[in-house]
Amino acid sequence: MHKLMLWEKKSFLDVVNMWVKTKNDIKIQSRQKYEQLIERYIKGNIAGKRAKKVTANDIILYFNSLNEKKVSISVQKTLLYIIKAALKTGVKKNMCKNIDLTNLKIRKRAKQVCVLSKESQIKLEKVLYQKPNIRKACLLLALYTGLRIGEVCGLKWEDIDFNNKTVTVNRTIERIYNENPNIKSKTILIESTPKSETSIRTIPISNFIIDYLLKFKGSNEDFILSKSKSLYDPRQFRRFFERIMKKANLKYTNFHTLRHTFATRSLESKMDFKTLSEILGHSSVDITINLYAHPSDEFKKTSIENLVEYMMA
Repeated sequence: MHKLMLWEKKSFLDVVNMWVKTKNDIKIQSRQKYEQLIERYIKGNIAGKRAKKVTANDIILYFNSLNEKKVSISVQKTLLYIIKAALKTGVKKNMCKNIDLTNLKIRKRAKQVCVLSKESQIKLEKVLYQKPNIRKACLLLALYTGLRIGEVCGLKWEDIDFNNKTVTVNRTIERIYNENPNIKSKTILIESTPKSETSIRTIPISNFIIDYLLKFKGSNEDFILSKSKSLYDPRQFRRFFERIMKKANLKYTNFHTLRHTFATRSLESKMDFKTLSEILGHSSVDITINLYAHPSDEFKKTSIENLVEYMMA
């Protein structure tokens, strides 16, 4: 009875923290992501309320406030997952009411992705061919395969099939918060499996990239970017990309722009969504469609010009 009374006094934050601490079936970087989101978005909001008194209306109002603050849709979806999972745990422990959230939907907003224009892409590629080096080769590879920065950093020479002209994504490099008290640094580099099962994939690569990479071919067991068995820091590669953009007289944008640019150019050249989705390693084709179904202004203009030419033929 005394234990039940103590549980009655637990806050919703206690329930959420209990859930994340007992969730052992996820990668360490996923757990750290949940902890960061809890600290930033849940703590100080509905978190302070007694778990037993949290209602569906409280949670709906909470997500309405997130929408007003323009918190990203992906973050909101993760927060909803955390809250639903924590409530499920809380109900089992008799710490929460059984709340029906089936009608709570995260409202989608049109997502704008940053894409290099054809002119900017040409400028960038010119710089990548000046004084060739392996980092420039890997930027070109990312631009023509849509690889994520961690996936590029995780490539070993054994992942490049020079005969069949393919690259296989088997691992990713990430920087996470250090949880080992014996290591002084706040963060550490880790090698892990890719984002999802569909992220483990083999992608065809063009002859000109094969030729570029061959100039720097190293031992199969070595990471391509570090030229050794040591992990290569994505932050270091990001800073290199920033310097290259500056050299090309282009406004700096994040590394993911290369991925978006690859996807956009692929669709402009008539690649179908299913093929693109598999190359990008998306878990479903719907993700690809939602991200890239909106054509660029450049593509719209070309389409109108093609229509006029067709009608005048």
